[in-house]
Amino acid sequence: MTCERYFAKISNLGMHPHGDVNPTMKELVLAIDAGTSGVRSMVFDISGSVIAKAYREFKSLHPHPSWVEQDARTWWDTACKTISECLKTMSQSAENIASISVTNQRETIVPIDENGSPLRNAIVWQDRRTSPQCDWIKERIGVDDIYNETGLTIDPYFSGPKILWIKEEEPDIFKKTSKFLLVHDYLLFRLTGLTVTDYSNASRTMLFGLDSADWSDAILDQLEIPKEKLPDIVQSGLQVGEVSTKAAKETGLLASTPVVAGGGDQQCAALGVGVVKPGRIKSTTGTGTFMLAFSKEPRLDSKRRVLCSHHVVPDSFVIEASMFTTGSALRWFRDNLAVEEYNFAVEHDMDPYDVMTDAAKHVPAGSEGVMHIPHFVGAGAPYWNPHARGVFAGLSLGHGRNHLMRAILEGVGYEIRTNLDIMQDLGIPTAEMRVTGGASRSDVWMQIQADILNIPVITTEMEEATAVGAAILACKGIGIFKSVAEAAEEMIRINPPIKPLSEHREVYDRSYERYRELYAAIANIRWATN
Repeated sequence: MTCERYFAKISNLGMHPHGDVNPTMKELVLAIDAGTSGVRSMVFDISGSVIAKAYREFKSLHPHPSWVEQDARTWWDTACKTISECLKTMSQSAENIASISVTNQRETIVPIDENGSPLRNAIVWQDRRTSPQCDWIKERIGVDDIYNETGLTIDPYFSGPKILWIKEEEPDIFKKTSKFLLVHDYLLFRLTGLTVTDYSNASRTMLFGLDSADWSDAILDQLEIPKEKLPDIVQSGLQVGEVSTKAAKETGLLASTPVVAGGGDQQCAALGVGVVKPGRIKSTTGTGTFMLAFSKEPRLDSKRRVLCSHHVVPDSFVIEASMFTTGSALRWFRDNLAVEEYNFAVEHDMDPYDVMTDAAKHVPAGSEGVMHIPHFVGAGAPYWNPHARGVFAGLSLGHGRNHLMRAILEGVGYEIRTNLDIMQDLGIPTAEMRVTGGASRSDVWMQIQADILNIPVITTEMEEATAVGAAILACKGIGIFKSVAEAAEEMIRINPPIKPLSEHREVYDRSYERYRELYAAIANIRWATN
């Protein structure tokens, strides 16, 4: 069934697409969080409390060193297993689940045929094979035109070049393709039989008009990608279908359970920590750092340092900065240099990161002159410099491992502040930073960030913010709450803010200026790679 036929069906029944549910009868929602390495399913009640959760990993494939692929069928198989585990562990039955929503790793694309079968492995967002297609797009369309139309820079990261690669390198598959689907779209298809995406995911394809909120005819025409090969687009938080009989058998869910359009993982994480009004910014630090600021209108940067996409909050946008190796810089140190800290953690049944950050706490602010630039695989926003590399500077014989560990924590803070300054230059209010990801568990690291940024840093009680965002959309889609913002205020519980310490203000202002000078001095170096 097409999306248009579904809406016609419920219109003929006299129902609004959002449905008509009595929250006193069914007060649970299911969030499916399909990440880069696995699927997490979580059942929430409408207060935001977790009723059940399950997580399973799936594998990525590497046909060539810079290629990253996944079998789309494993997304569904893993989702089915985690949903089943949730249903087995919760005291309520599947009949109590009022709606379902999906959030996902963005940009990853898979072609399906007219029967819904994948025609090849999905090409994952991390895949770098499409550099030649990106170069061609730069020459054919131009960086400025792409940015002004889509809010994105031209990069293999995004879905458009991946589709172009399939068109050029695998023309038979391109010809047989009925739809190109993102991870969110594929899971919704397996749940409902409908091919539909949402604004937040579509706006990360490099094929979507930021202002028009539709597929860009100008870009599609120049890339010769037929519009009919792309899914229908709806606003996040809109009910788009119902669990099919087939999907019910495979998952254990009740047939006809409403399914609500979700959104991209970073936008859902922003929603999941309450980034629903001006002044709020979200920063997720795991392997890298993804920083999203709320905006009521699209804001473009004339220097293309930060990107702009649709939010999962209706009629709203996010200004986004992606930093590639932040948390992974600390992991590199753990795996290569922190032998004593790691062994101590194992011996005392502790998290090695807790041991490392506690050691860093005993070094004064500013790391007594040691500085770290965490560009291990190149620099993302705001530099977009693929040739950048990680650097420690300012070392003397009196420095030790603790100085290096604190310098890593501070270097990430300086990276975030660099992008925060750009957002402020663009007129985006920045009153507070709401944080998620593994780094948010460290009070030491979050205090350092608050001191460097000079704004309060706020954590939330629920660490899985991405799933919380999807649960909020599931509630909104069936009318439990009148708006996404209202649902966020009801379902999110924040911890007391971590406020900047005034005694560190001067030293971090000086260190930040040295950090910028250091990067400027080495930005054009082409480091040896052999």
